[in-house]
Amino acid sequence: MTRTRHTLLGGAAAALFVALRLPFLPPSLEDLDSINFALGVHHFDVAQHQPHPPGYPVYIALAKGLHAAGLSEAHALALPGIVGAALAVWVLVCWLRVVSARAAESSAPVWAAAICGVAPLYWVTAGRPLSDAVGLAAALTVQWLVLRASSPRALAAAAAAAGLALGFRSQVVWLTAPLLLSAVLWRMPAVSRVRALGASVVAGALGVLAWAVPLVWASGGVAAYLRAVYAQGAEDLSGVVMLATTPTLRQLVAALQMAFVTPWGAWPLAVLALALAVAGLRWAARHDRLLLVYLALAFGPYLIFDIVFQETVTTRYALPLVVPVAVLAGLGAVAIPWRAGQVAGVVLLLACARVSDAAASGYAAAPAPAVRMLADMARASRPDGAVAPLSPVLAMHRREYFDLRRSFQWAGAALPAFTRRLATPPKHEWLEVVRYWNSGGREPVWFVADPLRSDLALWRVRARPTTYRYGFPSTALIGGTRPSEMDWWQLERPDWYLGEGWAVTPETAGIAREDQKGPGLGGIDGWVRRMPDGGTLLIGGRHLGHAATARLHVTVDEVPALDDRVSPGFFLRLVAMPAGGGAGEYAHVRVTSDEPDLAIEQFDAQPTGRVVAGFGDGWNEPEYNPRTGRLWRWSSDRADLRVRAEGHALALTLGGELEAAASSHVTVRANGVIAAQFDVPTPFSRTVLVPAALVTTPESVLTIESSAWYVPADTRWRSRDHRRLGLKLFECAVTPAS
Repeated sequence: MTRTRHTLLGGAAAALFVALRLPFLPPSLEDLDSINFALGVHHFDVAQHQPHPPGYPVYIALAKGLHAAGLSEAHALALPGIVGAALAVWVLVCWLRVVSARAAESSAPVWAAAICGVAPLYWVTAGRPLSDAVGLAAALTVQWLVLRASSPRALAAAAAAAGLALGFRSQVVWLTAPLLLSAVLWRMPAVSRVRALGASVVAGALGVLAWAVPLVWASGGVAAYLRAVYAQGAEDLSGVVMLATTPTLRQLVAALQMAFVTPWGAWPLAVLALALAVAGLRWAARHDRLLLVYLALAFGPYLIFDIVFQETVTTRYALPLVVPVAVLAGLGAVAIPWRAGQVAGVVLLLACARVSDAAASGYAAAPAPAVRMLADMARASRPDGAVAPLSPVLAMHRREYFDLRRSFQWAGAALPAFTRRLATPPKHEWLEVVRYWNSGGREPVWFVADPLRSDLALWRVRARPTTYRYGFPSTALIGGTRPSEMDWWQLERPDWYLGEGWAVTPETAGIAREDQKGPGLGGIDGWVRRMPDGGTLLIGGRHLGHAATARLHVTVDEVPALDDRVSPGFFLRLVAMPAGGGAGEYAHVRVTSDEPDLAIEQFDAQPTGRVVAGFGDGWNEPEYNPRTGRLWRWSSDRADLRVRAEGHALALTLGGELEAAASSHVTVRANGVIAAQFDVPTPFSRTVLVPAALVTTPESVLTIESSAWYVPADTRWRSRDHRRLGLKLFECAVTPAS
């Protein structure tokens, strides 16, 4: 292709990018960094993290101008990214023409620009109110200027542009400085190298000073600015998972996955993009090795920096790495014979466009989860008809506390006037709520919860949390967003709540082990709302010790309610709760044992008339995926639920999946009588109605039988798991149907 045709196609692609991306501007700020940027738009002060160091002064100045022109903070911060990303698409065409004469003769530059522009991470990040996209555009522009510089003066001009580009985003240095240095040492004549190096250093310094002087002045001087930078650096290295702080093979694999797989939104797209890139790499290794040298100089240093020193879960940090993959994939689309590469390229473009459009439209369809939650809190604090606004107590998981600090500052006077904010000790946030209730506190508690945590199973409330999620499936494209998704619990007068040492979820079991708390390690405590007519207390767990039996002793307000011996393995007891009596709103339940390795994994307490159900024989221990927050429990081929129906017909809800079979025939029996039979695929969701006539006994048994089950040790040579696994149930609930 000719230069003119490449330029026209690149310009058309850039214009099309802007036209298609503009309708999906963000409806709100979202990330902690975007809130810092917005605060900087209003009042620039790096010492107050408005924005956070190093300051991004050129980006903020641009956003200030757009905000002054009437755009909202979110739109003023996002528009430079959209325009910059579009510009980068055009620059990439020019970039590839400069570094590869052979590629310039083909359609490879256009393919590369198209693949880059439609890549899901590139498409989504371009419209976020962050500096990543405009910073990448500035870096690519500087790279292009460096590559086409043929004299010390031209190289000095590129160095000045590089210095100025650092005012958009500091990471630009890894994309520009190595290429600049190589241009001085490699491409300049020997007699001009010293002069070119000196001119470039001076020009680069002037480019930096153009924004650094007003930046430092606005920050209160050099000392104040350096203190802010030091504080930010310490924060970046504390509690952040990166290869530099977690040098393991698993972390390296995770970092490489985030760099090369996640940016494509789905692994089949990543496989296709990387396959085309490998084909392009092979072509370049045979026909244009100089291109590979330039790619290594332009993006290799950033790749190392990203893999080693940047937080692995923050997907947008991989944005610059989309460019070299797109370049090589564009070469592969042209290099693979019989037009197979171009067919694969078209498939990749169409598939990426679908994923990108769904993600961008879902992202733009509603404000960020934190913004929606704060708006709901503001409305809930001023209920219709109320004489005075509510003054709840605020509690949070520790991650939410740190992530939401800037969001709360941004919300300002719109937030409720909280009576107090409870402390957030690591892994023990629920315990502060327990202490508040035990001290007599009865104001509503608003708990902002991390959906990945399961410790809030340590209390039972009637109301369910309000959940705040992004409205599109490819949330990995905005991975590392802080604050991210969350749950809001409005807690008033719980049915019961538990203290330390309970193992009702795998997370709380781990905390109990760390704290050396348990029934046999000093006893564990819970509090149950008093029941005027009495009720049922459910206690279940495992005896994990070596003794033949272990004592299980339960008291209610210091009065013995259960004194039993349990054999090794699982156990479940349903105990009568005394009626009324006692001082205070809640009865004190205490569980002790003579066995240190006895864990209580099930607990419930309900008044007479309410359904109570627990996991009996045939069930395995609860399991948990900390990356998704999902809990499940495996049934075996035959598993019993022990139920007190209290005269109700029952609804048994099952939701889960099969792991070693395509389907299973499930039989549900109530006290031995078949209540339902059906086949389930994977995944499945089914509700079975059990007539009251089948569960008339004081304690009934619902049995779930599965025709499909397997033993992992029989099918996986490295497994030592000899359990019988039938249904993997994410939901198994028994509720009254009448």
